Amino acid sequence: MTFAVLAMLLAGTASAATSQGLEWGIVVGDQWNFDITSTSEGVVETDEVIYIEVLVRPTIPNIVEALDELPFDDLDLNITWANGTDLGWSGFIFILLFVATPSFIFPIGNYTLLGELYTADIFYNGTVYDSGGYWGVNLNDLELVGSSMDIHVDYLKDDGVLAHWTVTMTNTTSSEVTGSITMTRQGLPGLDIIGFIQDNLLLVGIGVGVVVILGAVVCMRRK
Repeated sequence: MTFAVLAMLLAGTASAATSQGLEWGIVVGDQWNFDITSTSEGVVETDEVIYIEVLVRPTIPNIVEALDELPFDDLDLNITWANGTDLGWSGFIFILLFVATPSFIFPIGNYTLLGELYTADIFYNGTVYDSGGYWGVNLNDLELVGSSMDIHVDYLKDDGVLAHWTVTMTNTTSSEVTGSITMTRQGLPGLDIIGFIQDNLLLVGIGVGVVVILGAVVCMRRK
């Protein structure tokens, strides 16, 4: 009996990578809080905290050849306001998330493959975003009636869970921002120094060069 219980527990927590290098970075019971705000014409309409918990984590197929072959539909999440009440009609706000990405959570590991699957998908038209410890997508200039929309979504590479989601709505005539949505996961890591250096090698190199030159000039003047 003891071994049977242990086997069940391990089955719910272990996540071996597929032959393509994909695996879940989450387990059943994981939970997060997200700060979400929305504005319209400069007026704050929403300023709340959303709670997400993993209820079911499906198995990732060993071979995935298309984005819709990833088991997002079987990934069961409990999503409520932080106080436990149902989102109700407010949940429709996530339509503006799902026009850019299929899920709150992605597998981790082979982000090159995930980028290729996303780019090849006929429904999603965003561009892949990969910066330091974050991976995601940008969907810019989505045309609406009299306005355009820019959407950014990124996930923490360590666990594949949504980190940031922003929506900016702009009047196409006046170019003024008419609305926004910002959703940020609480408890994210601090500044990713390594990622910043990788993404800004030219600037870092220039900065180091300037410091070296200034140091040499100071030394020469002292002589």
